[in-house]
Amino acid sequence: MSHLRQDFLRTLEAGTVGLFLVQAVRFTYASLYARASSADLVQRVPNRAALQGVPGVVELSTVQGEIVALLALLLLPLTALLVARWRWSLPLAVILVALGRSMALQSADLQVTAASLVIGAGLLYLTLTIIRRPMFFPTTILLGFAGDQFIRALGDTYDRTWQTDYRINMAGQIDIEMGIIIAPATIALILLALLLWYLERRADLIARRQEGYAPPLTGQMNAWGGLSLGAIFFLEFTLLALPNAVARWADVPYAGVVPWLLGATLLPLVPEVRAQAARFAGMFDAAWRGWLWALLLSLLLVVGRRYDGLPAALALVLAQFLVGLTLWWLVQTGLPRRNLTAIAILLCPIGFAALAAGDYFTYDYAYVRDLGQPYQNVDEFLRSFRGMGLGLTLVAALVLAIPVILWRGRIPWRGGRGLYTFSGLLLVLVASYVGALAASGAVIRRPANPDCLRVATYNIHGGYSQFFESNLERVAQLVELNGVDILLLQEVDTGRMASFGVDQVLWLARRLRMESAFYPQNERLQGLAVLSRVPIEQVRGLKLPSTGNQAAVMQVALNPERLVADPLADGLGPLYVYNAWLGFRLAERDGQPVPEGEQDQNRQYRRMLDWIAAWHNPTWKDRIIVGGTFNFGPDSPLYRGPESPLYAALGNPALQDPIASLRAEDAMTVYLVDGSAARFDYLWTYNLPLTGAMVDNSPLAAHTSDHRSTIVAINRRQGVSCPP
Repeated sequence: MSHLRQDFLRTLEAGTVGLFLVQAVRFTYASLYARASSADLVQRVPNRAALQGVPGVVELSTVQGEIVALLALLLLPLTALLVARWRWSLPLAVILVALGRSMALQSADLQVTAASLVIGAGLLYLTLTIIRRPMFFPTTILLGFAGDQFIRALGDTYDRTWQTDYRINMAGQIDIEMGIIIAPATIALILLALLLWYLERRADLIARRQEGYAPPLTGQMNAWGGLSLGAIFFLEFTLLALPNAVARWADVPYAGVVPWLLGATLLPLVPEVRAQAARFAGMFDAAWRGWLWALLLSLLLVVGRRYDGLPAALALVLAQFLVGLTLWWLVQTGLPRRNLTAIAILLCPIGFAALAAGDYFTYDYAYVRDLGQPYQNVDEFLRSFRGMGLGLTLVAALVLAIPVILWRGRIPWRGGRGLYTFSGLLLVLVASYVGALAASGAVIRRPANPDCLRVATYNIHGGYSQFFESNLERVAQLVELNGVDILLLQEVDTGRMASFGVDQVLWLARRLRMESAFYPQNERLQGLAVLSRVPIEQVRGLKLPSTGNQAAVMQVALNPERLVADPLADGLGPLYVYNAWLGFRLAERDGQPVPEGEQDQNRQYRRMLDWIAAWHNPTWKDRIIVGGTFNFGPDSPLYRGPESPLYAALGNPALQDPIASLRAEDAMTVYLVDGSAARFDYLWTYNLPLTGAMVDNSPLAAHTSDHRSTIVAINRRQGVSCPP
């Protein structure tokens, strides 16, 4: 019974530390991305005094200090070379993790450094666990990722536990701030670690008094194990441990993925499952077992990416199960003369950082600046990561399988007591069921008056304000304040590490109780979206020719007539909404001016217009909305009022630009850090009576994005009226 109690406490401690480590890695990566981007923009501001009170502003020296602190704290596992034999080293690592997690909520200025402490101390805990409790190494990681999935399911993919002022409503009566919740949790973790230290010390003293005492086996990780762990972390953080990323890759509903992915994450912890896996692996020759493992995992990733629907989702869920099982191959047990796990585990953040850097440039390849001598080829190399998202996951799959390939002597999966198997299966079932409940969505709120609709287009800058402060809540507030019924979104992320792993489309849709449609531009996790209180009937999309950042347009067919009993609506057909993002205009390429005929914008614009015309020629009886970020101003050759190619190509001089009637200073939609402003966002309508138009230049909008939302009020059809 004492042994069972200790195993339960070890599992609880390991899972909590693993959760804090996973959360800290996600938070630190996105925070440093945002703060480094802010510091870069600050350097370009001509008048620093104008930045007083602007949210998100960070000085370059601050970011440099945070990066240095992170690099220094990543060396904490090296202290295991000195303290690994001391029993108090494990509770010390737990105390450091708990202090860092609590400190992150106590001081906003120290959040990144405190999260870095959690990472460094968490890696130290993993090192000591490998050496002292090798069988709990996979437990720490798997419970950590499962806990993160569950917390994100509760927050609609958003981990709000890093926000001190975020309040949780308890029993519909009491609001408790997150800071008040985390502080007792960290204290409980410290007390748990001290209790476990006491119980283990007492058990060890008793064991030493008995005859035939033998020291317990220790674990070790070699260099290949460290690199493999980095590859596992990359796959988990970018894809397999994020149900929203898996859902976007497979194009299936998020709520349907959560319980299956939670089950796949936790199932390797069940002893009988591991025993069955060992029997299956034993069917293959040891020389080929590892290569077959890598091939199977790669095949599942390819199926998950190349196909849509249930087969793709099941392939990625199975891939998550295989990755979890691989953790047992990273550690070997015995009584080594020298244990260099502390050095080997440093290869984990190195390998993870290399793969994560590649992942970053698969999205931001177009924004790499030209470099001078002797780095003139580096910029082209970084741009070559375009479209390499699947390739990076396959590289990670090969690297993580290296221990399986090299370790041919035995299969590390073992069974266990029936009680442990029962407890593990119970955990899987309960977690999957509760996860399914947590991931369920809210009821859609329909328009107050379906005859009178407000349409908006908004570029949300990847979920950040102009100086990269997280802006999702403010976006939701602006939509509510403006009474928007149909919302066109550009530059939205649905699970990138750079945006905290949040599915911004799903989060905003549930926060606003709207339907949603998403079309990816780059990879599967960045693109365009339409949120609507009007029923969505169909979604299509088209990628436009692009040498720079990938441009795209999506078509969403809405059916407002489902909300009204209108005998005169026969034959109206859907309300077609087109949402687009076009590339930037280039002044020069490789030091030479870019001719008009070679501009991406021109080709993209023409292709978009031809696509729209193909859907509505020759009758042009449909109701149409065309909006988005076009990245050219009214002075561009692509826009000349009623003579614009948009009007000419569509063969329809009645297509309206409601914002054109506003004063130029009131129509600006994008504000740059140098103080200039321009109109790059448009919202055109056709066959829809207009009742009003505006650009939201409120103070709240100024602190939400570098763009402003364009809002147009319309009637559902000709002949209906709206109250003034």
